Amino acid sequence: MTKRLTFRLAVAFMMLEPAFVLAQPGISYAPAMRIDETSLSGLISDPIIQSFDLSPDGASVALLVASSVRKEAPLYLVTQDVATKRVITFRQFGRLTLVYGNFAPQVRFASDGRFLVVQDFNTIQVLDPKTLEPLRAISPPVGNEPLIPLFITGASGKDVFVCAFGLEPRQNFHFHTTSVEIEVVDVSSGQRLGEWSSGDVPQSISPNGDLIAVSSLQPHQGVLPLDVVDVHGEKVAELTGGFAFKDAGPSKQLGRVLGVFVGNEELLLTPDENVDQTGHHSGDSLQLVSVAGVKVQVQQSIKPRHYAPQGDLAVSANGRIAVSVSWYVPPRLLAHEGALPASSPELLLFQRETSFQLEASLPIHGLGLRVSGWLENRRPRLSSDGSVLAVAQRSGVTILKKTLVSKTQ
Repeated sequence: MTKRLTFRLAVAFMMLEPAFVLAQPGISYAPAMRIDETSLSGLISDPIIQSFDLSPDGASVALLVASSVRKEAPLYLVTQDVATKRVITFRQFGRLTLVYGNFAPQVRFASDGRFLVVQDFNTIQVLDPKTLEPLRAISPPVGNEPLIPLFITGASGKDVFVCAFGLEPRQNFHFHTTSVEIEVVDVSSGQRLGEWSSGDVPQSISPNGDLIAVSSLQPHQGVLPLDVVDVHGEKVAELTGGFAFKDAGPSKQLGRVLGVFVGNEELLLTPDENVDQTGHHSGDSLQLVSVAGVKVQVQQSIKPRHYAPQGDLAVSANGRIAVSVSWYVPPRLLAHEGALPASSPELLLFQRETSFQLEASLPIHGLGLRVSGWLENRRPRLSSDGSVLAVAQRSGVTILKKTLVSKTQ
């Protein structure tokens, strides 16, 4: 998506009255907690939330918060209890070294909640979430040039993280890939399980930590497919999702396939937020695919009405709940200059019994976090069973808990 189009969408978005509408038949999520710059101001001067994560049991939330957005501003780590809203732990973590760009600092819980993993562009540290005491650090690979951590993502069923290290990135909000060195690490022991050079940062890791999803560098009809590789970077499968830009040349790169693991050999795919000159995305569906065996199998094609993906996709650890962000604006309006109608993204919530079914659509009014960061700013977080949901909204985090609603009401 171009800078101009992103700005036009943001302006249309900010015209809306901030609210969170939750009424929905069948299944719904009720607000349980709100954390934002106002609620944090008693702890931190001029707080700006950089990253957040929900514990696997949904009982607590961890936040990485900078005191202003200036370079070298103090960076703090905070954990809060969802039920009581009280602060559990709080300490200064370091300083903000990169202010704007395609990546952001990150905080992540490990799969069993026993570890917090923090990437702040200087180091990747593994901490005790109860005390915030450091347990170990994950160092970058030794090379000719000093590398910094850019992105981390963890397995949902094992304490394994895939970590991407690269050169200090320049601001570049146009579509591009980022060359990195990847390490796969068991954060409970510090053991390195694999490492390799990659043409882009990883997107997702399987629950058992055996497979990693990362963009291919060979475009297919304007879209970079999603490669599935093992912990040593050996290719297992290539996934296109059937997504394509009709008028793209053979080597033109306009967007990518994004995917998260649903199981050890299943992934849910979506197009990213990019559109072509006609205002169309590369697809209007989600695809559930299996990479078991020698051939990729499409398990399910999900096509919500007016699905306009924004690339933000999450799945609960039990594989039962999936959420995706959609922001529909008629393509003819995206393709031409001029004012856009006031609109806002929706959080689409899918529940899986034998197949995924759309159960709820929750409007997200108000922009997400005030930081940039590809795959970071607006991606929702889910507890392991999907009963608790955390969403970036209005420069803060809204936490919601599942409530059951009779479909006859």
